Amino acid sequence: MLQVKQIVNNIFTSNTYLLFDDDYDYCWLIDIGDFEKVANAIPSGVEVRGVFLTHTHFDHTYGINVLHKAYPNCCVYTAEYGKVALYDEKKNFSRYHEAPFVYEGTDVAVLQDNEKVEIYPGLFITAIATPGHCPSCLTYVLNDWIFTGDSYIPNVKVVTKLPNGDRKQAKQSRDIILQMALGKNICPGHGEIV
Repeated sequence: MLQVKQIVNNIFTSNTYLLFDDDYDYCWLIDIGDFEKVANAIPSGVEVRGVFLTHTHFDHTYGINVLHKAYPNCCVYTAEYGKVALYDEKKNFSRYHEAPFVYEGTDVAVLQDNEKVEIYPGLFITAIATPGHCPSCLTYVLNDWIFTGDSYIPNVKVVTKLPNGDRKQAKQSRDIILQMALGKNICPGHGEIV
């Protein structure tokens, strides 16, 4: 049975989510911040098969190179703009923090709007394009769970003043998310699961 574990990172208290099933020897992540916290949460003998990025801002990706070193076969899933930003310290905003980086791996899969990825036999996660906060924003829907990143944080206004933010797109994305979120657990990029 699918389990979801929330991990609160040190930088800007962003969230990483661990998706796992005790019947399998692999798991998945939504975003990657503090790798050590994530590694401690992964069940023994389980490897990370992939990480789904809600967007490529620094506070949601800063652990990606450590993750890649620990799990070199881990695939990174992101939007088209996200793939570009992973290899550009200005676009991923790491240049403006104390640890500028570009992604050292090459296994990046670009997801389109409404594209599905099978994470366990018969279990699919769906990527939904939800730009506005950032052009790379994707929301992921998985059964009773929706992972919204910074495109929707309950009771918090979406930040659109950063470079490439778009207030009109953010409102459209919020409306899409709220429709999809009915009856689901909302897992935002910051804050508690609702």
